[in-house]
Amino acid sequence: MSQLRKDILTGEWVIFASNRRRKPYHFDMKKTPKKVNDNKDCPFCPGNEDKTPDEIYQNGADGKWNLRLFRNLYPAVDTDSFEKCNEDFYYSEAGIGIHEVLVDTPDHNGDPSQFSEEHMYNVLKVLCYRFTAIEKEEFVKYVQIFKNNGPEAGASIDHSHWQIMGVSVVPLAQEKTARNIKEYRSKKGSCIICDMINYEIKNKTRIVAENQSFVAFVPYAAKLSFELWVVSKRHISSFCKMTDDDLKELSVILKQLLKKVTELREGICYNICFEDSPKGRADEDFHWYMRILPRIGAPAGFEFATGSYINPLLPEAAAEKYRNNDDWSK
Repeated sequence: MSQLRKDILTGEWVIFASNRRRKPYHFDMKKTPKKVNDNKDCPFCPGNEDKTPDEIYQNGADGKWNLRLFRNLYPAVDTDSFEKCNEDFYYSEAGIGIHEVLVDTPDHNGDPSQFSEEHMYNVLKVLCYRFTAIEKEEFVKYVQIFKNNGPEAGASIDHSHWQIMGVSVVPLAQEKTARNIKEYRSKKGSCIICDMINYEIKNKTRIVAENQSFVAFVPYAAKLSFELWVVSKRHISSFCKMTDDDLKELSVILKQLLKKVTELREGICYNICFEDSPKGRADEDFHWYMRILPRIGAPAGFEFATGSYINPLLPEAAAEKYRNNDDWSK
């Protein structure tokens, strides 16, 4: 039996087809390579600071820091980019922007799920500080914070780190979400995400974790198996508007959730994405949230062709497995 569910933020449809979990697989399962306990050539390890650009932030001397932030050596966008396509039929802009890296542990094999709550808070505080600074740049229209953990999640260096990008355009997905949130408020007079979390807390079936300030749940129309959303119970329009108390509460639940994610499968890869408002629109309409995306399975032809997803696991089942620490493959 299949079921179609609509994402009320984006308008996209997701197909849930639990029978596809039983389909045959004729290829060797990929195994995520274990981290090598060798920091000699890792540019992110203490003592190798000369392998990266100069630090923008570093909480200690070279070789003795816990957090280090610097410009990406291979940026997707940068302030020196003025290359445009000259073809008349199409439209282009120069890839101007900011692309930074935050190394969140000095330990080459450091696992964010094992961070102390205090250290996780310090990580989030630096991310918040850089978000605020980058958004102030005149050419920046949108700031994206994300983490690629492991090769299947897109990481090219296995030492744990975050990335922050400030880009000169608003991505279509974020533009569409911001527009839908604004339209909902104009019709209902309330915040769609506030209404969503109130419904989820009352419904309970998709809730995974909760504390005084945040709630984590598997979204009703989750695109990926075991996808998680982390949302503030208080209406906060942008990550840069988080208070110290908010960041402390977020560090607690994020550590708890990452532990649950890493228990799904040994060496599991995952992405973390902050979903924020386009610059200048952090008003009463938008409500900041975070997505955690475990990489079990991969998008295929249908997803690439349509932009819609097929998920073999219903969100209610995923949430129950998270709560009970069940084996995901059953």
